Amino acid sequence: MNAFNKIIGYESIKKELIQISDILANIEPYKALGVAVPRGLLLHGEPGVGKTLMASVIIKESGRRAYTCRKDKPNGDFIKSIRKTFTDAVAAAPSIVFLDDMDKFANGDERHPDAEEYVTVQSCIDNIKGKDVFVLATANNIDNLPGSLLRAGRFDRVIEIEAPTGEDALNIVSHYMKSKKFVSKVDPETVAKMMDGRSCAELETIINEAGLYAGFERSDEITMDHFMKACLHNIHNIPIDVLNQVYSPEKSSVRNVISREIAYHEAGHTVIAELLNPGSVTFISAYSSQDKHGGFTSVSCDNRVGTEKIYNDIYVSLGGMAAVDMKFGKPDSGNPADLKRAFRCANNLIEYNCVLGFDLHRNSYDDSDKLKERQENAAAIEVEHCYRKVKQMLVANSEFLDKVADRICRRGIVSSAELSEIKQDCKILPNAV
Repeated sequence: MNAFNKIIGYESIKKELIQISDILANIEPYKALGVAVPRGLLLHGEPGVGKTLMASVIIKESGRRAYTCRKDKPNGDFIKSIRKTFTDAVAAAPSIVFLDDMDKFANGDERHPDAEEYVTVQSCIDNIKGKDVFVLATANNIDNLPGSLLRAGRFDRVIEIEAPTGEDALNIVSHYMKSKKFVSKVDPETVAKMMDGRSCAELETIINEAGLYAGFERSDEITMDHFMKACLHNIHNIPIDVLNQVYSPEKSSVRNVISREIAYHEAGHTVIAELLNPGSVTFISAYSSQDKHGGFTSVSCDNRVGTEKIYNDIYVSLGGMAAVDMKFGKPDSGNPADLKRAFRCANNLIEYNCVLGFDLHRNSYDDSDKLKERQENAAAIEVEHCYRKVKQMLVANSEFLDKVADRICRRGIVSSAELSEIKQDCKILPNAV
C-alpha cells in the first residue's frame, strides 16, 4: 500500500508532499533538468493535526534512511546529539535528517535567534550543502523559531497543517467511524460538522470516547447522545460526575430539572444563529446538577468575512440575554463572556471598520483618553441597537424559540438533527428586523 494512503484528507497538501517524496526518491530526472533539489521542508501546525505522520510517510516513500533528532537530552548533550545526527546523515547520504518538534529545541516561548540549539541547527544545515541530505522538520509554533532558520536555503518549503475542516474533516470522521458500531441515524456528516476545526487527534479521541460511554452503559450501539456527551466532556470540559448526574444511562433523559432560564438562554443563541446562518448550530446543551448548572450552544464556523460576520457574532452573543429578557421580563447576561464578546465585536466595527465614521478610527496619531471614551460610548450605543434587533427577531420567531427551549428542558442535549425537526414544525421568519 502506498504510504500516503495513511493520510486521510488533506488532499491538496498530500499532492505537494508526494511531489517532494518523488524528488527525494527519483532525483536523476530533476538533475537532468538542472533543477536544484529543495534543501528542507518544515511542517507546522497545532498539536494533533498529523505532522509527524506526514513526515514519516515522506521518509518511507523517499526510500532514504532517516536520522531523527528530538529534544530528549540536557542542553549540552543535546547540542552534541544535533551535530552527530547531521554527521551520521552525511555519512549515509542520500539521507534525511528529521528534526521533530523543532520549536522545542530551545526553552522559552518566544523567538531565540541566539539560542545555541538553533545556531547549531543552522550551522549544520549550511555545512551539508551539496551533500544530498534533506532536512525535514516539524513544529507546533513557528513563532518560537528564529527567522534566520526559516529563510529559503535552509527550509525551502514551509507548509502549515491546519485542523481539518469541511471535506477533510468528513473524510477523517468517516475513517474513524468505520470501525465503530454507530446507530444508522448517526451519519459522519453530522459528526464532522460538530467537530469542524478540531484536530485529527481530537476527532479520533472523541469518537472513541463515545464508544466507551456506550460500552459502560452496556449499549448495543453508539448513539448521537453518547457522542454529544463525549463532546461535552472533552471539548467543553463538563465533568463526568455532572454528566452522570444530569443524564440517565438508559435514555439520556434529564434527571434534574433544568432551569427554564438556562434553557431559554441557550435557545436564544440557537434561534438567532439559525436565523442568520441556517444549519450552523451543531448541538445544544444545558445542565443542572447538585452543585453546577449552565449550558452552551455549539455553532460551526461562519466562513463569511467583513462587517456582516462581525454583526452576526454580536447578534448571536446577545441572543441568550434577549431571550430571557423577553420571556421572563428581567435582564440576564448569562455567561459574562457573551457581553464581552458583543462589545469586543462592536469595538472592532467602530475602531477598525469605521462603521460609525472615520472620526472614531483607532490610529497611532490619536490615542487620547477622550477618543477612547467616545469609542466606548459609541460601542454601547451600537450594542444596544443590535440588542433591539435581536429581540425583534425572537418575538417574530417565538414559536421556534419556545419549542427549542422546551426540547432543551426535556432532553438536556439537542442534536442538529433534532433541531432540524423542530424547524420543520415552525414558521421561520429570518428577516424579521
